[in-house]
Amino acid sequence: MGGNIPSELAAALRRRRPDADPAALVPVGWDALRRHIKDYIAVGVSKFVVRPATSPPSWADFIDQFATELLPIET
Repeated sequence: MGGNIPSELAAALRRRRPDADPAALVPVGWDALRRHIKDYIAVGVSKFVVRPATSPPSWADFIDQFATELLPIET
């Protein structure tokens, strides 16, 4: 996971929420995602749906990386 927010996704977010910065809504990279989740947990949000913004080259690799990166912050 990394790179930039896909332009189609950024455009859709701007249409739905013109007042919001797409970068504030869609973290790019595992470090940003962990920070994003920890910020939500700090204010009481406890349920998340996490998926890549684009199809990963390998879903198996994505799931392995997901487990490595996010399971340690499970509360």
